[in-house]
Amino acid sequence: MAELSSDYIAALEALGRVCAEYREKIGAPAYLVGGAAVALWTQGGFHSNDFDLVVAAEDCFREILLTHGFKPEDRQGKLHIGYFHPGHPQFGWQLVTGPLFDGLADQARVVQIEFQPDSAVILPAVEDMIADRLGQYEANRRDPSRLHQAKLLFQVAKTIDMDYLRRRIAQESGDVSLLDSWHREN
Repeated sequence: MAELSSDYIAALEALGRVCAEYREKIGAPAYLVGGAAVALWTQGGFHSNDFDLVVAAEDCFREILLTHGFKPEDRQGKLHIGYFHPGHPQFGWQLVTGPLFDGLADQARVVQIEFQPDSAVILPAVEDMIADRLGQYEANRRDPSRLHQAKLLFQVAKTIDMDYLRRRIAQESGDVSLLDSWHREN
């Protein structure tokens, strides 16, 4: 299995400080989703330079980002959405609207990854991430990357609640039958 690079961890630590302050300020977490969450769940088996976050209070989160040195994306050759950090220019940060997985994810299953005492990110359950990736694959089968991410997550997960996973895949409009051909490595 690959590892997360030191610059990736440093970028996550910077984000983790923002997330910790946000949670302290409003009492609700920011959730790291998408490819960056897959990268963490797989310990670098998949890599993404985009950090997508689901937050309830976007204006508050933006304010905290700015106080931590993040800047609105305005660089030439980049989409002018989201944020970047001058200390970590190879990465981009974006806010995703709406509740975590449309409010269907069981928030009691989320996982906190702490980098330092003042730096932590919250990830959705691995089952929710697999379901999300399969739902996105179903929406665009021309791009198999989401299918590969889902399968990798399935293979490296220490434990999986299969009933919850099947229910979440169906809710995300994914193909539950894909699980039948997958084998877990542990």
